Amino acid sequence: MIHTLAFCEWVKKGLPLCLIGDSGMGKSHLLIALGTEAAMAGFRVKYVLATKLVDELVEAADEKVLTKTIAR
Repeated sequence: MIHTLAFCEWVKKGLPLCLIGDSGMGKSHLLIALGTEAAMAGFRVKYVLATKLVDELVEAADEKVLTKTIAR
C-alpha cells in the first residue's frame, strides 16, 4: 500500500489521504515521506495537523471565506 501511495496516483485523482492510528505508529513520518514524494513529482504540498486545520476552517467560516479557504 505504501509503495502504491508513493506513486501519487491518489494526488492526481484529487483524493484525500488521512492516516489514523495510535500515537507512535509512524503516521507523521509516513505522511512527510509521501508529501516529499508528491513534491518531487511536482505537486504542491501542505502538511498540517488536524487540529490546526479545524481551527483554520472554523475561522474561515466565521469570516465568511470558507469556500475560498477550502479551494486554497
